[in-house]
Amino acid sequence: MLFLSFLFGASVASFITSCCYRLGNNHSLTIPQRSYCDNCHCILRWWHLIPIFSFIILRGQCFYCKQKINLYLPVIEFLSGIAFTTFLIYEPIHDLIILLFLTSLIFLTSTDFFSHVIYSYSLLGLFPITLLSIPQNYFYNLIFACILVVSLLLFATFTKTLGIGDIEFLFITCLIWGWYQSLLIIQWSSLIMLFIFVFTRKKKLPFIPALSLVTILCLFIQGC
Repeated sequence: MLFLSFLFGASVASFITSCCYRLGNNHSLTIPQRSYCDNCHCILRWWHLIPIFSFIILRGQCFYCKQKINLYLPVIEFLSGIAFTTFLIYEPIHDLIILLFLTSLIFLTSTDFFSHVIYSYSLLGLFPITLLSIPQNYFYNLIFACILVVSLLLFATFTKTLGIGDIEFLFITCLIWGWYQSLLIIQWSSLIMLFIFVFTRKKKLPFIPALSLVTILCLFIQGC
């Protein structure tokens, strides 16, 4: 069952990232119906599309044109497989909420990674997790969330390092879990981004992937 959960999670991530890539590049979600290489546009065969394993078999490159496959794809598939294996407990309501939460995070992460765009409506998929979380005083959470948003907006105005989507994401996390966990998410996500910046030297990096990863780790520690 663990393997099936892992494969299911990796497959879900593979499908969502494919859709997000098309959205980010203004490609049709339905034409062509089958996956294709974005470099040579050749239609991929079924064995080119097995999550993680195809990346290994193909040695990280397209079967046809030898273009390197983005390392993000096997990484998000692997992490999603681990997350699904960890959180799914085969109870319908619990697993439905977890599925909605994780797919929302994968979607948010992928759209930010591919196009630096956050679709605000996808944040709604995070809210049902409150049914599984430790009870919160949501009135105080709302106050702290508003204070956090104002602080982050001021920070973003002067530093140009945060996008509105990042702030919206943190507003939701503060609303769900409160100020303490939100500050932990910001702290550890920032450390991850600093580490990535040191190695890549890229000035523009997607922040949502780091926020999502730390959010899942917090969820694991909390025990949902």
